[in-house]
Amino acid sequence: MRRPLSHSMAGRLGAAMVVAAPLLAAVALATGAGTPAQAASSDSYQVTFVARECPTYTDITANLARNNIQESLQDLGADTAYQSGQPISPSVETPHQPHCSPLVGWKFTDGNGIAGSTDGLSTVSSPGTPVTTQASVPLLDPQGDPTGSSIAGATTVTLTPAQVEAAAAHRLWEQGGTPTDPLVTSSFGTKYAFGALRCAIDNLNGDNVEWVGFPTGTTHVFCYYYAVDQTPTPGTVVVRKQLGPGEVGTDVFHFTGDISYNPGGAFEIPVGGPAPSSGSISFLRDAGKDWSFTEQPTAGFGLTSVSCHSDLGTSTSTVSGAAVTVDLGTGDTMTCTYVDSRNTTDLTLYKQTTGGVGGPFDFTVKDPVGHVTDLHASTTGEDTPVAAGTVADTALGTYTLTESLPAPAADGHWSVAAFDCNGTPGPVATTQTVHVTTAAEPFECTFTNTFVTDASLTITKTTLGGVGTTTFVVTPVPPPPASDPDPGAPAPGDTSDPVLGATTTVAGTAVTATQTSGNPLNPLVPGRYSVVEEGPDDSPSGTWAPTSIACNGAATEPTAAATIVDVTAVDPHVTCAFTNTFTSAVPATTTTSTSVVPATTTPVPGGQAASSTTPGGPGLAATGDDVQVPLGVALALALCGLTLMAVDRARRNRRPAPASVDDPPAG
Repeated sequence: MRRPLSHSMAGRLGAAMVVAAPLLAAVALATGAGTPAQAASSDSYQVTFVARECPTYTDITANLARNNIQESLQDLGADTAYQSGQPISPSVETPHQPHCSPLVGWKFTDGNGIAGSTDGLSTVSSPGTPVTTQASVPLLDPQGDPTGSSIAGATTVTLTPAQVEAAAAHRLWEQGGTPTDPLVTSSFGTKYAFGALRCAIDNLNGDNVEWVGFPTGTTHVFCYYYAVDQTPTPGTVVVRKQLGPGEVGTDVFHFTGDISYNPGGAFEIPVGGPAPSSGSISFLRDAGKDWSFTEQPTAGFGLTSVSCHSDLGTSTSTVSGAAVTVDLGTGDTMTCTYVDSRNTTDLTLYKQTTGGVGGPFDFTVKDPVGHVTDLHASTTGEDTPVAAGTVADTALGTYTLTESLPAPAADGHWSVAAFDCNGTPGPVATTQTVHVTTAAEPFECTFTNTFVTDASLTITKTTLGGVGTTTFVVTPVPPPPASDPDPGAPAPGDTSDPVLGATTTVAGTAVTATQTSGNPLNPLVPGRYSVVEEGPDDSPSGTWAPTSIACNGAATEPTAAATIVDVTAVDPHVTCAFTNTFTSAVPATTTTSTSVVPATTTPVPGGQAASSTTPGGPGLAATGDDVQVPLGVALALALCGLTLMAVDRARRNRRPAPASVDDPPAG
């Protein structure tokens, strides 16, 4: 199987050792391949390339990482004798490959990276001129000095400055053969198959490309290539994993078998995509032996079928439960498909809120056998679902989902607004019954809660010097447009605005206004509101004037009977106390048979008030004796009353709009 670039580059460079920096400063850029050399000067860097042929794959020791990046058609023999970072050396290679012999005429090619693969073997990019192994060359030590011995089936190359610089930058790569002919069939036909390659300090993965670097203090390293003296007869085995009809998922399924070179023969296949979700893995293996693999059990799934198909009809398979053995034909592709269906699913509960955020919201999920799972969630953004948790491996059956709402707050409380599972709505309630009838897909259920405001506005009325009836109109004040920053103007009133009334019966004693018409005032949505008082109306016996308006204790001395009120989440319950004072129209006249009594005014249709007298009022009332009033006084009183009614009518016609809470009331 060809190695992905990410494995080759990242896996190798971490263990690499680089050429000393002082050397790089002295190296000038050059091009061309390395030069074969018998010996070298003290400042040159050399690589000795060694090729060996072995009777079988198991005659070759593996590289450090035994995995499916390995490109031999069969698995290799014993584990490596090297430690990570240990340089490749004839003193280690020769005793651990006793059945392998020198291979003369084998080629190696350098490059600056990994380009891809040819016939299942990795190749280098930007290849240089190949070098070829000779019958023998002098054996050099790590400093490039002759040892007095020779090494067969090898060639030594002195690197060019450009190659030295590439090695220092982790960009000098070597491969067996050439990019177009990695098995050197131009010289040997189909005699050899790939076994292993290890160079310098890179013997991590068992593929056909390795990186060349020089340990500190050395100027000479080795590359060893192992060919298997067997004609390569590759075929491909594809293990495919698929979910049942209509099922989707991103699960991972585990297998074991000798088809995998990973430790213990383990490998895995993740699935994904549309229904039915699927995934696969391919193995390039030798057609000279059987290959086996078995799916391991996966929680939540059951194996429903295994089937194998040969593209050329030259491969056969044996299926026993979850185990498959493939007798692979040369050049053929055998695809074996495992189909698993869910026998359980996952039930995930989500919480979504509107009108506010908060929590925690507590949930219980009771399964068909009575086991209860507790879940919790808090929201930080409106209309943004938050996962409360997942009940994994949910079996088919009936589940009871119950939500416990947070305790009511001063400004409001939570209520259930909606519920759905996988897009199907349920009743609006804190307890839901969910029937899990299929395991084809996970269940996702969402409780949606709305914050219900419990804010309120209470209006009280107190009259001084008399009693009477008053009406209040409450109107929302919209946010000001950008072109008009004045926030104090109320919205145009309509018949739906709440209207409240209050009638005092004892001067100086407050009464609470009650709603008489319009939309319900309370509970109130927090915001800004205009409250306008209408009445008590004036009469010939006297006039009413606003004395004070106090909202939650903040009193004002208004010139108009209106105010702007801010109801907020911080201050959700507001009480506004309106106080008016009655002033008599004429001075009190007293005789031995009369007394002054306060007037009681009651509005009547048309906006005027009928006047009656009670003891102590400003009008004149009988006490058992007739009252004698001079004619001139009677005329003056009548004229005064008419004048006062005219003034009152004019005043009501020009009553100013309520002032902003930020400004003094207008006069």
